[in-house]
Amino acid sequence: MKTFALFSSLAVLAAFAAPASAITPVHRQLYNVDAARVCTSVAAQGGDLADGLRHCNTALSDPNMTQRAALLVNRGIIQGRMDNRAAALNDYNAALAIDPRMGDAYVNRAALYVAEKNHAAARADIAQALQLGAHNLHVAYYARAVMEDEAHNYPAAYQDYKKALELKPDYAPAARELSRFKVVDRTASASTGRPTNLVN
Repeated sequence: MKTFALFSSLAVLAAFAAPASAITPVHRQLYNVDAARVCTSVAAQGGDLADGLRHCNTALSDPNMTQRAALLVNRGIIQGRMDNRAAALNDYNAALAIDPRMGDAYVNRAALYVAEKNHAAARADIAQALQLGAHNLHVAYYARAVMEDEAHNYPAAYQDYKKALELKPDYAPAARELSRFKVVDRTASASTGRPTNLVN
């Protein structure tokens, strides 16, 4: 079975208190944004998953934390890597409930659906991500390629692996899968007189 990495390109924004005014009193509320930064870093770059999850939970427990949808996606990525698929799905659903136009959440949920062999749901999420122009579309094309590959639709799989690598030239999973394919130019066919390209 193909495996693929999930990456989040969502940034967590820190909120800073405004400077005090000599005329108007300002009520300041300070909170630690390190938990959000660690959560995002582990989701995007890897690292200690248990520690990343703990920081995600800390950040999301803060009622004043901004960018909650992004943090939920990041926690979902970490949960998925820990094979907590139900928890990951809950996080993606919660993120989309907050922001239904978050393309990256659709991509990551689609990847989870592919792992669960729920191809109909995965295709619907990939279509939505493509329409919204998600940041991590290379993962969307890779996920769709995996489904086409498993269905033995090799020309479509080849094209999607190729598109994933085109969008992210250092995307190792797509490069690895593309190495399995060979493009063969046949001589002109008897019926059309034109060359036929096959992907084996």
